[in-house]
Amino acid sequence: MGLNSDISEVITQLDKIITSADGRWLNISDYNLKSKDRKNMKSVYGLIHNILYHGDDGQRIIDRTHKDNLEYLYGKCVDHVKNHG
Repeated sequence: MGLNSDISEVITQLDKIITSADGRWLNISDYNLKSKDRKNMKSVYGLIHNILYHGDDGQRIIDRTHKDNLEYLYGKCVDHVKNHG
């Protein structure tokens, strides 16, 4: 899988979490999506972090994403959340 598929997978989970759809990995009530504080694990960055580190069938997105691409991935996902609401 490449970077674009990783971003798509994170965005799919973000959409499921935000809309409380079935198949979501986390609950929106645990996060404050208006907070953009990178150090706050209850912010949008914390939500993205938790999606990246979530193990689905033993595979985590973070394990296959090159560390040099993480800033870009976070940026795309934060922009998606900002434009979602």
